[in-house]
Amino acid sequence: MKTFPLTQVTLLEGPFAHAVRTDLAYVLALDPDRLLAPFLREAGLAHGPSYGNWEDSGLDGHIGGHCLSALALLTAATGEPEPRERLDHMVSELARAQDHLGTGYVGGVPGGAALFEGLRGGTGVRSLASGDHWVPWYNLHKTFAGLLDAHRLLGHRRALDVVLRLADWWLDIAATMDDDAFEAMLDTEFGGMNEAFADLAAITGRTDYAEAARRFSHRAILDPLLAGRDDLTGLHANTQIPKAVGYAAARGDRALMDAARHFWHRVVEHRSVAIGGNSVREHFHAADDFTAMIEDREGPESCNTYNMLKLTRRLAEDALDPAHLDYVERALYNHQLASQHPDHGGLVYFTPMRPGHYRVYSRPESGMWCCVGTGIEAQAAYGEWIFGEHEGALAVNLYIPAVLDAPEFCARVRLDTAFPADETVTITLDLEAPRAFPLRLRVPARTEGLSDLTVNGEAAQGEPVDGAILVERTWRKGDVVVFGLPLPLSAERLPDGSPWQAYFAGPILLAARTGTDRLDGLLADDSRMGHIAHGPLHGLADAPIVADLPASDVLERQGPLRYRLTTADSGPVDLLPFYELHDARYTVYWPVAESSRVSERRAELAAADRDSLALDALTIDKIAFGEQQPESDHAFTGTDSTVTVDPHGHRARTTTASITAVLNDPDHTARRLRIAYRLTDTPTALTVHLDNTLLAEESWPPGTAHLHIDYPLPPTSAPTRTLKLRATTPHPTPAITTAHLLR
Repeated sequence: MKTFPLTQVTLLEGPFAHAVRTDLAYVLALDPDRLLAPFLREAGLAHGPSYGNWEDSGLDGHIGGHCLSALALLTAATGEPEPRERLDHMVSELARAQDHLGTGYVGGVPGGAALFEGLRGGTGVRSLASGDHWVPWYNLHKTFAGLLDAHRLLGHRRALDVVLRLADWWLDIAATMDDDAFEAMLDTEFGGMNEAFADLAAITGRTDYAEAARRFSHRAILDPLLAGRDDLTGLHANTQIPKAVGYAAARGDRALMDAARHFWHRVVEHRSVAIGGNSVREHFHAADDFTAMIEDREGPESCNTYNMLKLTRRLAEDALDPAHLDYVERALYNHQLASQHPDHGGLVYFTPMRPGHYRVYSRPESGMWCCVGTGIEAQAAYGEWIFGEHEGALAVNLYIPAVLDAPEFCARVRLDTAFPADETVTITLDLEAPRAFPLRLRVPARTEGLSDLTVNGEAAQGEPVDGAILVERTWRKGDVVVFGLPLPLSAERLPDGSPWQAYFAGPILLAARTGTDRLDGLLADDSRMGHIAHGPLHGLADAPIVADLPASDVLERQGPLRYRLTTADSGPVDLLPFYELHDARYTVYWPVAESSRVSERRAELAAADRDSLALDALTIDKIAFGEQQPESDHAFTGTDSTVTVDPHGHRARTTTASITAVLNDPDHTARRLRIAYRLTDTPTALTVHLDNTLLAEESWPPGTAHLHIDYPLPPTSAPTRTLKLRATTPHPTPAITTAHLLR
């Protein structure tokens, strides 16, 4: 499947066109010179202030790279002049910074030039992660990708010149590194650098770029995929997904493409939920246990879906599977579109699947998260998926109102529809002269096929093919194709089969608005963890239970995309598309039970709430050890420390020296410190210090217990508390899973 460039697709009025306009306003609210400040600073040039939040705490410059991509996408999608003018300015300033340094390097990574130069001649193990520069290759990848997108989408020659010089700078260093040192470097998140070098190889034909892409393949992830295994449990999801995108970008390497395809099937079919997203607290949990997905406030991350869509596009370009477009439709409507506020354009990081929770939205001046960067790109790119060319056919992939200019078919194609609010689709063809070609009309998996297909008002027959109908004829100016897309109701369990169910009308996920109480931080501030919806959790037992019956037995249509859900032990609940639901708590997954077990199910939910809600209400701050983002947010440092992962994907840390983290206590109300441990089959011991005060000396004989211990705390007037855990024997400490500051 070959998709058409954004410059050939014009979105017509509808939610996706509105999203692009909203994105344009959001991106233009960003100050390009503040985004450029880290790059000028690192080049030794005069500069103004940078943005704060993630842009001045180790990930400096990453939004600048994303903004290059977003500006290129918005220029192509809207034809507006201002995005192009800003893009030209940013590329010009990056070229100036690159020229001033004189090495080919350009980036906003704090101390990046020296950091990367320090890899020259590397022959030993070296991790790049630190509190000073966070994940430097991930950061620098955004600059590579933004410059490449400017060239890919707009033919921007100067952007290509800058990225080629940047790539050659790295090749010069990489040539001095042995493979062991290079592989060790890849243990720190590096974004899609294998994809970037694969694309450079395709653009230039240079084999040294193709070899660089191969070296960025990260054998620790690739080898299990090549063997057909899923070893993803416990891994940071958005570290791995771009690697698979890079495997799929390697032109002509079938083994890498097969690895990418295996990754896609495992994630989409076994690790994704109703919105098309995946992960809890940014990590892949066990595929056979989605408990955390329902219980946690940090559900699927928007970045993951952005990158899964990139992977889907690469795979579909190679060999289209109808499941690719079914996934695209699910992810676009139910996660991507839903992750942008339709009024102010704020973007969402986590989309909780916990019943009765809510999402938090960014603001242009203060939210500089990774999901803002991918979000400003994603919201501009909807036109890429609607049309395509497949095996000589003009393909209509998604039923989104748009106009395609397709000189390849000597045709202009207009798609009019209010789908999914209305089931009728009208396609009008405007050709320069009569021309014969197949029109490929996709049949979505969640519809009952195309109904009442006509051409120029007369009943027409199409040839069924895998996932589509082919209508082949000699098309003439003004030909009109009309058909219906019925939206059957369906229910979908969590992938592990547990008794939680989401409801769909066709491909559209339905949700209930469940209140507006305590939407704490709904519009995020500039704090490091402002992207998390910290408001109190609602009990799982507060969610109505639905009888385990077919969707058509419990859902009743009330109007276009409006339904009423009959529950087993509460009153009826009104449902609407999830993408329409904002500024409120919501429920998309419902507890289900056989009619005879409703009371028993209610008791199970209440039991699950008992301890978790009490802990949540008492928690001021917490850190999950072994998880990338919580550790970064809490200034984690460690010596001789190892991350462990249990069979359920739960991460923890051990150390034979010490680990340190900073916990927040802004109102000075912490009275207890609760630490959770997982013991091992060796004797173990440690000391617990807070603010340089010894709280406890602990030791345990061999065992495999899970336990938590509360330590009383003296009052303090400081807004932060520094926790230090130190090993006191040659053996590693127990696995330390979490630390909570409690009221």
